[in-house]
Amino acid sequence: MLMLMGTALMAQSQAYRSCATEEMWEQAVKADPLAAIRRLAIHNPNTLRKLPGSKVVSATGVVQYKIPVVFHVMHTYGSENISKAQIQDAVNSLNLSFQKLNPDTGDVIPLFQPIFGNAEIGFELANIDPSGNCTDGITRTYTELTNVASDNVKALIDWPCEKYLNIWVVKNIASGAAGYAYYPGIASNIDGIVMRHDYTGSFGTANSSNYTERSLSHEVGHWLNLPHTWGSSNTPGLASNCGIDDGIFDTPNTVGVANFSCNTAQSTCGAIDNVQNYMDYASCHKMFTQGQVDEMQLALQVNAGGRDNLVSSANLIATGTESGHIVAPCAPVADFVSKDIYICAGTSVSFDDVSWNGSITSRTWTFPGGSPATDTAATAVVLYTVPGVYDVQLAVSNSLGNDTLTRTALVHVLPTPGTNVIPFNESFETTSVPGNEWEVINENNNNAWAVTSAAAATGTKSMRLVNQAGNGSGSIDQLITPTFDLSNVSGTQFSFKVAFAPKNANDSSELHVYFTNNCGILWSQRYLKLGSALATAPATTAAFSPTSSQWRTETINLTTSTFSGKPSVRARFEFVNYVGNNIYIDDINISGNVVGINEQLAEEFNFRAFPNPSKGDIAVSFTTSKTDAVKMQVFDMAGRLVDDAVNATAIAGDHQYVINANNKNGIYLLKITIGDKEFQNRISFVK
Repeated sequence: MLMLMGTALMAQSQAYRSCATEEMWEQAVKADPLAAIRRLAIHNPNTLRKLPGSKVVSATGVVQYKIPVVFHVMHTYGSENISKAQIQDAVNSLNLSFQKLNPDTGDVIPLFQPIFGNAEIGFELANIDPSGNCTDGITRTYTELTNVASDNVKALIDWPCEKYLNIWVVKNIASGAAGYAYYPGIASNIDGIVMRHDYTGSFGTANSSNYTERSLSHEVGHWLNLPHTWGSSNTPGLASNCGIDDGIFDTPNTVGVANFSCNTAQSTCGAIDNVQNYMDYASCHKMFTQGQVDEMQLALQVNAGGRDNLVSSANLIATGTESGHIVAPCAPVADFVSKDIYICAGTSVSFDDVSWNGSITSRTWTFPGGSPATDTAATAVVLYTVPGVYDVQLAVSNSLGNDTLTRTALVHVLPTPGTNVIPFNESFETTSVPGNEWEVINENNNNAWAVTSAAAATGTKSMRLVNQAGNGSGSIDQLITPTFDLSNVSGTQFSFKVAFAPKNANDSSELHVYFTNNCGILWSQRYLKLGSALATAPATTAAFSPTSSQWRTETINLTTSTFSGKPSVRARFEFVNYVGNNIYIDDINISGNVVGINEQLAEEFNFRAFPNPSKGDIAVSFTTSKTDAVKMQVFDMAGRLVDDAVNATAIAGDHQYVINANNKNGIYLLKITIGDKEFQNRISFVK
């Protein structure tokens, strides 16, 4: 994509994204050739219906047609979970575009003012849902699919397309486009529009540039049967586009704007191009032609995808969008973050009420295992001190109704320090997974990591993820280890054995290993192999089960202070499937230099004994942070007390005492007690 910088046209810079309508339509027609035939019905005079007998009065004036709209916000509680105000702004923008009410309509160049059409189409958020319940025309669905959205999100929620224009708002579209729509005639289960959140409306996560704000108008144009101005392709700027055309009689033949510019004098096919048209890719969307208006109105008169029923009087009544409908507040739908939360004991968590559909007058949180146990604030901060797995509940209400949401096993409070010490080895011979702090996360609800007896690097068992069948492209599966106490470990090394085969040479499956030093709040990637680099065996389409020679040992260096020396460390294996076969993991091993309690306390108190060995007395220095009792005793190697050297009280600060050399020769054990802490050190006297 090309970057267009234009301060006069944009509130902020943005890499413009095109639409993917033509590609998606082409794919759909290959799967359902009858879709193209159904689309042709729009121009069959025998299928035409008469215009409505009376015009509809909308908030912006008189319109011929009103379309009930529902926005399905697909999110993971990030910025893509856009506000109702941003969605309403997007609807307002549609009404301005399709009713020739934008304040810049006068900027359309004189050449095209005579054919500047008013579509007389209005849009309104639905007030009644398919079940007859009150709605504000917005639904919100948590799904990871929002990150790679296409038609996949439509299976999660889809209101009848003959009653509502469905618009799915997502974080990213798989093709990289800003949005896409389907022409009339498409199968009902995928009819509608998919839009990126930052191309929906003109504020919030979107910017106020002309192209961004009116991209949805462009997609609705497609939904109402308008091709791009250069024709049915998504490649503007090609000289060959002069031979395509869009089939609309009054839009000049053009190759289209390929660089999102706005040259109103541009002439590419023998006449001035209508670059200000909503259906081009210029950065100055301002108009539809009268021919385009006729085409869109025609699409609403023919039973191609139920578009004619959408604007019927009966449907406006059924969706609560008829003129004079009194919009009443709705009961709220309780909602708050749904992702599992992993924290160390003694950590606080913040919970935000993101309930929707209606305003809230009463709210009650319930936090088993947390402090406070209940709260009524919109944002609640809860402290968890006892390790365990806890539910969270939110109850909301207003005068019209109430709703309660309970998320079970949401908060995972892990012990700190971790319960597993070094050295550690896990070969899965007796361990139950999930269980014993081992966790399996299966985002796509298909095959997941599980203990198997099908193969093992050592013993008879290992962890296996079956990808040969059942796990589609892009599926992500995670295996999370228990917590490890590395507080007294330096030079930490993490190793495991892996066996993997691709299905074919095009495999690009990925194995990531992440680590956390705070029980799972933040993760850091320390290992990644993909495709041929990950494979330990040749490609095979049969279910892969490794031989003894098809295992490879991988070692990850964790010697840095980010993990070594930390009390609560976990590892996470994450496999992303792209044409992969089965993968196995075995013999997870953690090793390092285990530092004893002596070394820890010596470092804590900055202890020194010098000179050591000594031909005379030995000075002992240390530092205390508070006033404490200090005791030093010298024992011979048989354990007999030979010198009760020091018995004093030391205030906070630096201290030095002397161990007298009198009658001492050889190696002794110096025992030092400071407060309730005790450590030992060998000292030597040489005569």
